[in-house]
Amino acid sequence: MEIGERLREARESKGLSLESLQETTKIQKRYLQAIEKNEFQVLPGKFYTRAFIREYASAVGLDPEVVMEEHKGELPTFDEESSVQYSRVQRTKKEATQKSGPSSRVLPTILTVGLIIGLIFVVWLVWQNMSGAEGENPATDNGSNNEISVPENSESETSDDQEEAKDTEGGSESEDSAEEESAEEETSAEEDEETSVEEKEEVDIQLVQEGTGSFPEHTYDVSGATERTVNIELTGRAYMEVQAPKSGEDLVTAKEYTAEDSPITLDLGDKAELYIKTGNAPGTIVTIGGKKVPYPNPEVSTQKLLLQFN
Repeated sequence: MEIGERLREARESKGLSLESLQETTKIQKRYLQAIEKNEFQVLPGKFYTRAFIREYASAVGLDPEVVMEEHKGELPTFDEESSVQYSRVQRTKKEATQKSGPSSRVLPTILTVGLIIGLIFVVWLVWQNMSGAEGENPATDNGSNNEISVPENSESETSDDQEEAKDTEGGSESEDSAEEESAEEETSAEEDEETSVEEKEEVDIQLVQEGTGSFPEHTYDVSGATERTVNIELTGRAYMEVQAPKSGEDLVTAKEYTAEDSPITLDLGDKAELYIKTGNAPGTIVTIGGKKVPYPNPEVSTQKLLLQFN
């Protein structure tokens, strides 16, 4: 008896239809029919044939490992996908850093240049006022007796000029102080903003339940994510489906994807749960707020992730 016929008989003995089995396993009906007919070429690829058969066997009450061992001669061999050494997420982060670097240095430079120009203008203005005060009080030569005649109103004019110069100096000092305080406030605001961003990005991902078997399901608690945005990066071929919540809305259609289809960014909004099923865990990188979701055993190819947001 071939493996497909054995699985079909087990399904019928339990009174299960293909539609109900599709709802349980989340495997499309046409793939279930192909398995029962041993038409494995219809499936997404050799990589996923074994995973689908294990899921089918488990759903109809058979031991997946026993079934796989007894019918291993009928199954296609596993082709391991090579991983990409430099992911697109890393390139994106590097480009973003290169673009934001120069602009963050331009503003302090402009402020410094403006402050220097202001100081030069104030010094020039003070010097002009002092020069004018000296020019208004020349010594008068009366001829043979060499006596110096001082006008009666010269003292009051000189006093007025000196007070005006002092007022100008005081104004320049106040202006310099105001500009320095403004620059300090802008720097402090930038530092506070950077600190606020860093605090928002402190995402904590904890594994609370590790799955078992050939297609394990792992449960994680995710806290500190102010924006429930999940990024999926593929480094090879992977059959994948994503729901929010589990058994709820399909955010990613169940089919085979490649590295060219990524990154895939998912905005959960107010949804508190995300369910990811992948047939190539080593080549599927899941990140939340820049922090990677760790696989308990990265060598297992078929794995499920249940992310619960607090």
